[in-house]
Amino acid sequence: MTSEDKLSIWASAPSETEMIKIKNTKDYIEKVLKDYLDINEIKRKYNLSSFTYEVYLQWSYKNSTNIRYDSDVDIVVQVNSVFWSDKSELSPDEIDRYNKAYSNTSYGFLELKEEIYNVLKWYFGEDVAYKNKCIKVNGNTNRVDADVVPCFQYRVYKKFISVDNCHFVEWIKFLNTNDNTEIINFPKVHYENWCSKNDDTDWKYKSMVRVFKNIKRDMVEKWLIDDNIAPSYFIENLIYNCTSHCFDWNYSESTLKIFQFLLDSIKQDRLKSFLCVNEQDMLFSNKTWNLADAIRFINDAWDYFLNS
Repeated sequence: MTSEDKLSIWASAPSETEMIKIKNTKDYIEKVLKDYLDINEIKRKYNLSSFTYEVYLQWSYKNSTNIRYDSDVDIVVQVNSVFWSDKSELSPDEIDRYNKAYSNTSYGFLELKEEIYNVLKWYFGEDVAYKNKCIKVNGNTNRVDADVVPCFQYRVYKKFISVDNCHFVEWIKFLNTNDNTEIINFPKVHYENWCSKNDDTDWKYKSMVRVFKNIKRDMVEKWLIDDNIAPSYFIENLIYNCTSHCFDWNYSESTLKIFQFLLDSIKQDRLKSFLCVNEQDMLFSNKTWNLADAIRFINDAWDYFLNS
């Protein structure tokens, strides 16, 4: 069985140097946009009364569950003053009030992505590439590779009496510019639920996610499984579904408890009901993780943990 000492190393955060480079990456991009994105010109060109946005990390880099071998850091550039909305839960009267309060604008996603791309391209030069779902910024000695995701706030309205008396759930929405497919994500909801789980487990959730990511990485390096069978994001979501009691022990015992919970879930056909951390998406579906891949990963990782 994998030793407690090795699991302890796997549970630890990446080096301080790497964590500084991750922070530098976000700070560099945020500063470049602050200094060179011409907000006044955008407001003038599209007749906007305001233009506000925020820049933040998402997924494992936001949660600090990243390991040394994780993929590029995701940096969200979220515009809030212009937003998309879902009003399907509002009454006709509420929709009428909403339509009187807000008007449409010609400023859309393609314009937003182009503005951000042009600024980053001008500043970082050949390190920048326009991709289907993001803008790629290659790293150097001071920063890591980054996927910059321009997006708009996406409001799912639950109530609308007035601009100051309403309730909505905040998501984000952007497009795959290759085929104009709409993509909706829940980074802030994800983070809130992640924090709650981490608190409930006395901060062991974060550590155990790293353990399981490192088990997978070790298996990939030894050609025991394919890298694509268990993406890191899905491993984090998988461990989220384990009861908090699984995390009450040292690393060896907690790993055993988590594996037992997952194996029991397979036997009892409960795995397919697992949720993503955002608790909006099912973990297993046509657009998320393949159930057969997850079962194979759990069984192979269990064997590897017992015999390594």
